[in-house]
Amino acid sequence: MRQKINGGKTLLVDGPACITLYSGAMRAFGAPIGAREQIVVRMGKRIPLEAIEDSEVEILLGNRASYEIIDEDPIPPSWKEIAYKLLSFNGEVEAIILGGIDSGKSSLSTYLANMALTNGRKVALIDGDLGQSDIGPPGTLGLSIIKRPITDPFNLQPDHTIFIGITSPYGVIDRVISGLRELRDNAVNASLDFIIINTDGWIEGANAVNYKCQLIGSLRPNFIIVIHDDNSTGSLTNLINSLRDMGVDTLLAETPKGIKRRDREMRKIIRETLYKRYLKDARIRSIPLNWIKIDGTLEIRGKPDQALKKRLSEILSGDKVAYCENLQNHVILVLKKGATLSDEERSKISAELNKPVRIIYEGDEKGLLASLEDGDGRFLGIGTIHCVDYERGTLKIYTNVDGEFLRVRVGQIRLDEKGNEVEVVAINP
Repeated sequence: MRQKINGGKTLLVDGPACITLYSGAMRAFGAPIGAREQIVVRMGKRIPLEAIEDSEVEILLGNRASYEIIDEDPIPPSWKEIAYKLLSFNGEVEAIILGGIDSGKSSLSTYLANMALTNGRKVALIDGDLGQSDIGPPGTLGLSIIKRPITDPFNLQPDHTIFIGITSPYGVIDRVISGLRELRDNAVNASLDFIIINTDGWIEGANAVNYKCQLIGSLRPNFIIVIHDDNSTGSLTNLINSLRDMGVDTLLAETPKGIKRRDREMRKIIRETLYKRYLKDARIRSIPLNWIKIDGTLEIRGKPDQALKKRLSEILSGDKVAYCENLQNHVILVLKKGATLSDEERSKISAELNKPVRIIYEGDEKGLLASLEDGDGRFLGIGTIHCVDYERGTLKIYTNVDGEFLRVRVGQIRLDEKGNEVEVVAINP
């Protein structure tokens, strides 16, 4: 349908939708929209299109999509003040954005990136939200060097990716902090002078506040932006106070009016869309275990210890043992599918080996999300474990990575064959 938008008004679009500008001039988060340019608004996303002058657009709406025309400026005054402050700073800018779920962190990141580009800055956007990734697959941290204005960071290609393998920083705080620090250092080494670090929305509780304070203490950005509104939680107030106790000043940004709120199910659907995007055209590859290093949730070195397997098979009743490896600090014991161990059998194994035993059950690896990496640990893409053939000593993995990979880092996210999330698995000691 065609829709006229008077100058000074804003077209607010909830996706999935496609907007084409036919006449006039518009912008989104400070990015100018060119004539005949198409703006795709993905499912679960809301994009405001400001009419700089009288304009006409073509609107195509998908299932459950909608739009409305509002009189308000979609960019809050505090955002404009923060952009001016950052751009007036004499030196390299490193800004980190904190806030709760669906508070507008990605939108503010996009706006600041566009303003910096307009002012001739060399811009990097770092995505630290494992669960609602804009840059890279879910369960990863991403860095993108931005060359032109953007309306949605989802359209950016990651220049560097670090795989964490879970959708929440809880339990992997040290890995997330070191990963974000590595991406920041990559941006600095690339001579980028305007670095925006977007974070996840975990702010509830003392653990979340401590995590964010550790993150600030490690990265030491010269600007900390906290998004809040009248409904902000006590945890956000505690975070601001904790940062001030650290001697860190914060810039307060307001949550935009009419911000898009997404429930848990919608957030899961968005992640599943991303898994499928990054697994497009995937196929099953079969790789000898002794060609690669496998670690993370699944730890196999491809060096079976047949003598140990025989010893443990004699201790355990029935035909239970599928595979054994004797590593320096512990033993890997793979039990056949459906096998169980009694407390007595566990005690016998511990007494026999006098070394920690990590027990894996055959088939438990199926569907686990993994990062495929080169010999230097550089991320090449993702895959899901199809199976480990312990008898033949091969790993079968579903991936679109065509070239050589030497490391498979297995995460805790399990997907089904259609790319839907099944569960987050615990790591056995």
